[in-house]
Amino acid sequence: MTLVRTKLFGSGLKTLGLVLFCLAALCSASHANEISGLQQAIMQETEDYLAEQASTLDGIPTINVSVPKAQSFESCHDRVYFLPNKGTLRSSMSVGIRCMDSGKTEYLRASLSIEGNYYVAAQNIDIGQTLMPNHIEEKQGDLLKLQASSRTSPEQLLGHIATTRIPAGRPIKLNMLRSPQSISKGQPVRLQVRQGALTVTQQGEALTTADVGGSIQVKTSSGKVIMGTVINANTVNVLF
Repeated sequence: MTLVRTKLFGSGLKTLGLVLFCLAALCSASHANEISGLQQAIMQETEDYLAEQASTLDGIPTINVSVPKAQSFESCHDRVYFLPNKGTLRSSMSVGIRCMDSGKTEYLRASLSIEGNYYVAAQNIDIGQTLMPNHIEEKQGDLLKLQASSRTSPEQLLGHIATTRIPAGRPIKLNMLRSPQSISKGQPVRLQVRQGALTVTQQGEALTTADVGGSIQVKTSSGKVIMGTVINANTVNVLF
């Protein structure tokens, strides 16, 4: 009987020791995973910086920032945040943190999405068509997954002229359109030459396409090719 009790008691001690060891390991891991005040401050500053950058797009940002290594920022008290890659916002990116007091630069990983509105063709749009309200349809999604030229507003689309065929359902890009005040290749135009108070006009044909204020090549009725500046949808000013 005594021998049996001793074995059972010894087994119980081993079990208790194992439990205490596991609890100690969990406590140690929990302590190691605690985020310090400095780390929290850097994460918040990074989120604030990205939210400010995202405000240039009309949408609601969702930002996730990785936990910085505390030892990398122990002597970093004066911090300046910046975006590498020419300041381009991406779904997944690094945010630069320049430590002004130490002269070092650290990087922090972050993910970003911006939920907002964009516009697609509600129906097939042919070349030369002027966009009306029935031509566009509002959609919602992550604006960062779209090309920059697809992040449009109705003001940028309505009244503009399609320069390419746009199939129904396709996001409408700014480079698919031209201003109603622009001149397109092959269009008849009025050439205008001013000399003091005198203005001379003649007819010509546009050889290129240009928006208001842009340079354009025009062929005169005599076949001469000259350069001019687009004034409006049918007038080109020629400077000599």
